[in-house]
Amino acid sequence: MKIATKLLGLLIFSSLTILLGGGISWIGLSKLANEIGKIAEEDLPLIQHMTEMQESQLAQRVNFERAFRFNYQYAESATARNTFGEARAEFNRRNGLVEEALRKVDNILQSQIQKSLSNQQKDYWSDFKSELELYKIMHDRYGDKSEEAFSLVVDNQPDQAELAAERMQNSAEELKAEMRSLLRRAITLSQNSANLAKEDQKRTINIVLIAFILIIGATLGFGNFVTRDIVNSLNKAVDIAEEVSAGNLSTKVEITSTDEIGQLLESLKKMTENLNSLIYKVQQSGIQMTSSTTQIAASGKQLEATMTEQLASTNEVTSTAQEIANTSGELVQTMEQLAQLSQITADAASHGQQDLMRMESTMRHLANATSSISAKLGVMNEKANNISSVVTTITKVADQTNLLSLNAAIEAEKAGEYGAGFAVVAREIRRLADQTAVATLEIETMVKEMQSAVSTGVMEMDKFSKDVSTSVENVGKISEQIAKVIEQVQSLTPRFEMVNQSVEDQSKSAQQISEAMVQLSEASQQTADSLRDTNNALERLDDTAQGLQTEVSVFQV
Repeated sequence: MKIATKLLGLLIFSSLTILLGGGISWIGLSKLANEIGKIAEEDLPLIQHMTEMQESQLAQRVNFERAFRFNYQYAESATARNTFGEARAEFNRRNGLVEEALRKVDNILQSQIQKSLSNQQKDYWSDFKSELELYKIMHDRYGDKSEEAFSLVVDNQPDQAELAAERMQNSAEELKAEMRSLLRRAITLSQNSANLAKEDQKRTINIVLIAFILIIGATLGFGNFVTRDIVNSLNKAVDIAEEVSAGNLSTKVEITSTDEIGQLLESLKKMTENLNSLIYKVQQSGIQMTSSTTQIAASGKQLEATMTEQLASTNEVTSTAQEIANTSGELVQTMEQLAQLSQITADAASHGQQDLMRMESTMRHLANATSSISAKLGVMNEKANNISSVVTTITKVADQTNLLSLNAAIEAEKAGEYGAGFAVVAREIRRLADQTAVATLEIETMVKEMQSAVSTGVMEMDKFSKDVSTSVENVGKISEQIAKVIEQVQSLTPRFEMVNQSVEDQSKSAQQISEAMVQLSEASQQTADSLRDTNNALERLDDTAQGLQTEVSVFQV
């Protein structure tokens, strides 16, 4: 039997055992999934709908009590009637929710009865449904009594409504107790399903553990049997290979099987025979190779020395050319900087000339403004003289008024008691005349001060106007000189460009020479490296040939 067949059998056996374990696990997990699905699809919806029934039933009681708080105020209060109407509407809405939940629970129970696999299960679900029918009857009775009580309130019969409400409360307690009984039955059902799921889980885990332990044991046993047979055959082939590797090519190879190991031994036999012939030929060729490599190595050493000297000379020329190229490049940069500085100087001088021209124009305007200010100050001085003459006239008028008031006072004294009023007027006129005189004196003083300040301003403005005119002439002269400097600096720029172009051409030529020498140096270096690598390869070849001769001598042919 071939090794591939044995390994295939081991793989098939392992796969079957794993498939068996997976099947056992799948069966156990399917049962567990069925129980969990039953809880999720049947028990939980059943509890949910019954919880909704209980919640709506509680809300009905709350809204009933809310409505009956206004039993006796219904006829007199609009607010009571509105609140009563809202509570009654919410009561009826909750009643509809209870009926909807009852239909859903009834459908679930009917489905469980149809799916029951045993009479016991069928009887259990039938009892559950019977108890639900009883709850329906009680709920309908509760609804009828509540509607009766609501109608009595609307008909304004509060006493009879109170009696109906008491009867309804008794029905509500009975309905509440029945709801609790149904919930206990549903919760017990869910707990039983959960317990069954836990038992299935434990059972599945135990079965899977036992199955996988058996599978692992069987796989290891069968694998040990197959591998031991293969290893024994391989050990024989390894022993023969070790003898051949030790140099014993006269080993006899015995073939005892027809599988892959037998084919390997047949190949080893042919390999030993071929090696005998090969080793003999290698021994003869090694001697010839050793002598040839010795001669080639000597020639390579001599050629490598020659290329090394040539490389050194080339490197010196390359270094000199590179220095020339670097110097030319620095000179080009310097000339470019000089050209840039020349242009910057010309631009700066041009801007300075423009600034001087603007300054000259500004100073001319300043001179004109100064002349205008001087004229205006002269006018102010003339106006101040006019004010002074007016003040003099006012002073004279004040003196005459004062004299008239004195004469009027004298005449009032002469008139006696008939001139008392006139005396008062005379005093007031004299007082006003005195105030006018004082004010006129102050105005005269200020006018004189203003005249003095204006005269000083006129003289200063004349002096400033002369200074401005002188500065305008100086600025014009400076502007002419700067124009000459700009012309001379701008004439230098083309010359700098010509020199820069010449130096740049020289730099490019030097750079081309440098690049050519670098290429020549690299070529020489590559040639020298190639010769060095060739010599190293020849040395290694010589060492290899000698080593090969030594190694081949180990074999017994």
